[in-house]
Amino acid sequence: MRPGREVDTLIAKHIFDHEVFIKRKVPTEKTPAGERPLREYSKEIGAAFDVAIKMNVSLIPIEGGSWFALAGEKDGFASPADFIKYLSAGDFANAGAAVTESAALSICLAALKAVESKLSVEREQSGTLEQ
Repeated sequence: MRPGREVDTLIAKHIFDHEVFIKRKVPTEKTPAGERPLREYSKEIGAAFDVAIKMNVSLIPIEGGSWFALAGEKDGFASPADFIKYLSAGDFANAGAAVTESAALSICLAALKAVESKLSVEREQSGTLEQ
């Protein structure tokens, strides 16, 4: 996925639960504080940092100028050692991870994958309960 309006809309809707609509040809999001132009979450690091805080996303620069983002533990990690242990285990089934050349986009994609993973697990569990 490329940075832009599609990712920004998904972030506003699925991470922040904001309503997104077009107002006078401008993408707009309705927040608890009121309406504002849709933030460029996937392009602006300040907006992406709000996503990182909300979803406890860890961000690591990697070789070649790319960025690795991981939305892992719901409440964050107790220490750097716990983070390294989590990475070493490689159990990312319920996490979201992304690598791109943009820190902001990596944060957004990791957050969206984490939400998607959580919904998949919930669907599986509810399907198991119904059987």
